[in-house]
Amino acid sequence: MRNVYLAPFAGFVLLAAPALAQAPAAGKLPAAMIPLPERTIVKPVLDCAALAKLEVTDIPGAPVRILSAKLNSATPENCIVTGYVAPQVQFELRLPTQTYTGRYLQLGCGGNCGTVSFFASPRCTAAVALGGAFAVAASNAGHLGANPGDGIWAYNDPQLRIDFGYRGPHVTSQAAKAIVTAYYGEAPRYSYFDGCSDGGREGLQEAQRYPADFNGIVAGSPALMITEAMERFMWEARNGLDAQGNEVLPPEKLSLLHDAVISACDGRDGLVDGEIDDPRECQYDPAKLLCSGSQEQSRCLSAHQVEVARKFYAGPSTADGQKLYPGGEPYGSELTWAGNGSFTRSGTNLANEFLKYMVYGDQKPPSFSWKDWKFTIDDLNSLKEGARIYDANNPDLSGLRDAGGKLIVWQGWADNAAGAYGTLDYYQAVQNRFGGLAATLKFARVFMVPGVYHCGGGYLAYEEDLLGAMVSWVESGKAPDQVIATAQMQDGKLRTRPVYAYPMRARYKGAGDINDARNFEGAMPSPPPDDAYPWVGALTHRSR
Repeated sequence: MRNVYLAPFAGFVLLAAPALAQAPAAGKLPAAMIPLPERTIVKPVLDCAALAKLEVTDIPGAPVRILSAKLNSATPENCIVTGYVAPQVQFELRLPTQTYTGRYLQLGCGGNCGTVSFFASPRCTAAVALGGAFAVAASNAGHLGANPGDGIWAYNDPQLRIDFGYRGPHVTSQAAKAIVTAYYGEAPRYSYFDGCSDGGREGLQEAQRYPADFNGIVAGSPALMITEAMERFMWEARNGLDAQGNEVLPPEKLSLLHDAVISACDGRDGLVDGEIDDPRECQYDPAKLLCSGSQEQSRCLSAHQVEVARKFYAGPSTADGQKLYPGGEPYGSELTWAGNGSFTRSGTNLANEFLKYMVYGDQKPPSFSWKDWKFTIDDLNSLKEGARIYDANNPDLSGLRDAGGKLIVWQGWADNAAGAYGTLDYYQAVQNRFGGLAATLKFARVFMVPGVYHCGGGYLAYEEDLLGAMVSWVESGKAPDQVIATAQMQDGKLRTRPVYAYPMRARYKGAGDINDARNFEGAMPSPPPDDAYPWVGALTHRSR
């Protein structure tokens, strides 16, 4: 089953669609949407053009310059404002002229940012975000970049590193809300943040460092340990490429492996339905595909390919087996391991840029690259300074809780990039901080979506309206125990499934169509799992 839709990607790297993928019809939004609570329309009190002369001078340490303000007659009609916060935090703000409901929404960026992009994931989120109910802003996170993998802007510039690390989204929210207030004559009644990948990291930074900025934060596939994640990139490149730079596991072998994994692990949750609900329950050994005798080579793996697959699943480690990152590739992600979007390809360039310029600055020779990396505890520890700036893994969310803010984190279980194990390790740390699951669920919830890759798409490309769920939680007090995820199957039919707030899982009732969410119920494990991951940086690499 390879029903893969890949969203316009704002994540670490651009994932390439696996062979045989089928995408939903253009423009089709099959997800079950959650209606926004009704609010009175708020009309502007200024002409759009007047905003070009507006001076925003009351933000301490963050002077704002507005560059333009122009009316865009497209539906919904918007006043589009561009500007920047010193030194280089460029932003664009879209202000609906006829449909604004007193809500401000800020979108995160992806990769190393560097451009202003209005990206929302999954696709259905864009329908909510850009439908006219919100004033919407996005920024370049504090610098200009040639592409999402560019890192040279950070060379010898501590301020730009800080702006990307955490300050940029914060001052963008301050500037945007000041302009919103001037344009409509009143401050936003509610403020929201939505981002995926690095945008998810930005959302967590906001929750941890600036908890009063937003009433609700949706953080998708968060790159919460983006610094240490570079080891994942380099590990897969080191093991996944041969001496000539060719992929040890080409797409056809990954397709073979993926099919074997699904076949072996699909039923572990009690239902054979073409998806793995929790990859941690899968213990498939790639050695079962080892070539033997006169077996057709296209239908088996060589000994070297078996070894590489095992290393991908295990993740980076020292020579004596100590884990250098919380986990490796989840079972089900195999189709993303090769091609332009894989860590063996595009990920290596991002690791080069991130390490050389964003972490080490001028401390490494110009020739330094991922090929020079040593997978040792000392090298992991050398990343600590970068981690203090970029990582968003501080479990102390007391500021958000005390301010009445809400947090939703979502993750695809087949995400090859951000790492589901790290997300759940972080959520466990939050629970430990606040006295357990029940106390944490009051303000922070995680949704794990089977079959989904990084920020969208997947071998089952489920979509679900988590932004709508967040607005309903904040404004109506309806904490989301579940959302309905929808995927288009290979035959064109739709499958709906409930995705429950983790650790509750969907359980088939035993009768009825398995593609109908109504035939599933929530099942809470007893006792709840302890998801703390045993890696060497578990304590020493908590940010700040």
